[in-house]
Amino acid sequence: MIELRGINKTYPNGFVALKNIDLSVEKGDIMGIIGYSGAGKSTLIRIINRLEEPSSGEIHIDGVDLLSLKEKALQKERQKIGMIFQHFNLLSAKNVFENVAFALHIAKWKKNDIAKRVSELLELVGLSDKACLYPSQLSGGQKQRVAIARALANHPKVLLCDEATSALDTKSTKSILELLRDIQQKLGLSVVLITHQIEVVREICNKMCVVSGGEIVERGSVDSVFASPKHAITKELISFLPQDEERVISHLQNKDNVYKIIFTGPYAQSPLVSQMIRKFDIDVNILSGNIDELTTGEVGHLVLKFIAKDSVVRDSLRWLQEQGVSIESLAQDSSNASSSEDSAKGGK
Repeated sequence: MIELRGINKTYPNGFVALKNIDLSVEKGDIMGIIGYSGAGKSTLIRIINRLEEPSSGEIHIDGVDLLSLKEKALQKERQKIGMIFQHFNLLSAKNVFENVAFALHIAKWKKNDIAKRVSELLELVGLSDKACLYPSQLSGGQKQRVAIARALANHPKVLLCDEATSALDTKSTKSILELLRDIQQKLGLSVVLITHQIEVVREICNKMCVVSGGEIVERGSVDSVFASPKHAITKELISFLPQDEERVISHLQNKDNVYKIIFTGPYAQSPLVSQMIRKFDIDVNILSGNIDELTTGEVGHLVLKFIAKDSVVRDSLRWLQEQGVSIESLAQDSSNASSSEDSAKGGK
């Protein structure tokens, strides 16, 4: 559906915003693109519909090469790409009905067709009773619903969301995410969602990319990335452990036989640890744990210290892996970090 290949963006002042971006979004995906401010996320989403021009690379949407299109053909193709923004971008002098109708007037719809389509859209976003109100009379969540209706006006195949919930309170954010998920399922849209809020990715996305310094540093299904984040930025953004628990673990003097046990899918709620304790007659100290509920399933984490002979610990870990869970040794991470530090010191 959406294919970006080798996308680079350098501004006239020499600032490099994007570096060799490859991105694929399949039909029906809700792709979350997450990163800190200045990572290049908004530039990336604006390049998808050519609101920004890349310095180099290719953009294909539903088989159409967007960079080959002249202005008139590009405008027509953009009608298949809806976009919503952080600050709604509504016309203050027009009421709700007129704001939604505006996109259809530009696309030269017939007057009778416009009225019918706007009514359909307002019902879809739950604002049928607000058609005559003006933006100043609406809450933030209602304004974003108007913006979503307007973005859907021309029956787009793709919906781009640039920080669509950043200006909203927690309750409104949850409501808008539920609406977007419902719309995606009803209309079969492909959605690209830019955010710096990991909660948004957790709530609605099935796939995700992490952007840092203009590059995609990690990507995959949401459950696989949450289960085992590889990049330091991803780990910071996801932040599985509460700070106090993280501090306790970081100050453990002895991390021998300390492991992070990662449960995904059906294993997240399974009593595997208690079964292991009974099976191998082993003592286990639970240092921390949590379960993340994702739109694609659940991911559970336990940090455990095993208290037993090495051979019993090995058998216990092997059994857990056979049950379908992933295991990371924190002692190994610690020794790797120590060796890196020793190497660095030796090189000085």
